Amino acid sequence: MKFVTIAILASATAVVADSCNRGGVYCGSSLLRKGNYRNHIIETLKAANQPTDESHIQNSKFDCLDKGDIAYREFCSRGCGGTDTENPDYCL
Repeated sequence: MKFVTIAILASATAVVADSCNRGGVYCGSSLLRKGNYRNHIIETLKAANQPTDESHIQNSKFDCLDKGDIAYREFCSRGCGGTDTENPDYCL
């Protein structure tokens, strides 16, 4: 049973790891379109002592780290731009 749980967690992590590119800058809205990042975004916002309302989930900027991990960068109070391009996302 433990092996199955570990395998499931490993595959879930792999999905997230393939979703953002290391060194990239992404708004939450982009991460949500790329993969299953909602819980990871909420955990990252909490760790940065930020609110976890929908506006902060969608409009916060994150750095993509190794293995699909993310780090909070800033909240874009006016929303995000560049979310449908190859360029880094930015605050409006």
